Amino acid sequence: MSDKKQNEQQVILTDNSRQLPAQFFKKSHDLLFSQLSLSPREHDIMALLLSRLHQEHWQSYIDGTAIRAPAYQFKSDVLCEWLGVSSTNLYNTLSGPAENLANRAIGIRQPDRKEFDFVSLFKRLSYKDAVLTIIPNDELMKEYLGVSQGHAQVDHHVFRKLKKEHSKRLYPLLSRFKNEAHTLHPQTIEELHGFFGLLNEKGQLIKTSFTNNKVFIDRCIRQPIEEIAKHDPNLEFLVSDTGTFGYKAIKSGRKIAKVEFLYRWRRPVNKQEQAERAKLANEIAPLDRAEMVYDLVQQFVPGDSGNPSVEELNTMMMYTAQLMESGRALDADFMAKFSVAMSEAMGG
Repeated sequence: MSDKKQNEQQVILTDNSRQLPAQFFKKSHDLLFSQLSLSPREHDIMALLLSRLHQEHWQSYIDGTAIRAPAYQFKSDVLCEWLGVSSTNLYNTLSGPAENLANRAIGIRQPDRKEFDFVSLFKRLSYKDAVLTIIPNDELMKEYLGVSQGHAQVDHHVFRKLKKEHSKRLYPLLSRFKNEAHTLHPQTIEELHGFFGLLNEKGQLIKTSFTNNKVFIDRCIRQPIEEIAKHDPNLEFLVSDTGTFGYKAIKSGRKIAKVEFLYRWRRPVNKQEQAERAKLANEIAPLDRAEMVYDLVQQFVPGDSGNPSVEELNTMMMYTAQLMESGRALDADFMAKFSVAMSEAMGG
């Protein structure tokens, strides 16, 4: 075998968005549960790479005919569409996040064996002639390809609409567990600290403010759930017995020890219905709409053509505090009606 053949590097060029998946990108189980902190833009760039990455691109590296990992190139039209920016803003949009990603390490933890490994995500990120080149670190091939423990199937249309860093971290996690065969068990506070990238290499919190569990839950759990609920109508968040939306805090004594995420996935709604609901949502102020949906539930009549959708019911529950302040009680009687309304909306 010649040295020339050994040194050949496969280049995967993306010059048209049709070369990307229409709806979903895959994020491996290992990447999903790694210790990694990224900004929203860094998440978007990472998602773009994952949407293009495929095991067949690595075959020459796997079988030894190439000694370098494949390089992924994205032209400006693809970058502009994916990131939602104009071509004139592309350099400034990419420069800082790309520099940070080039220096970013990922922590692979295996607590059961008391092992961890911190490895650089990429070998190179460069931008030249309006083309972004990304070369993944071949030491993370298994983590990138998800060859061992499966992957999350993430709707990139929803993912790219999310603006908060922790929302972009949480959404793929919820996308990993979509049915009863794959259940997300309650997570300890310590596990969640690592999951959200809040720990350094020594396992210490990077920001001391997150030692306060109320602050941590508000920023990393409650706010992301509320943002995700606004953008994915196929993801239904449930209300806990204490009134928290989308999660339940599990205490050990007086201290919060674990968090259980309360959600379930449903089939997408009819596109025409989705468009009509979205049109109505834009015509009414969010709180007014929540009050309207509350009143529909309070006077619920099964089978009525005007009954609320799953998205409307989920959105209403995001305004529980304001609804209660306006005198609308969320008592047992109301929650029973709400359960019937949700069951009907889901086709149950």
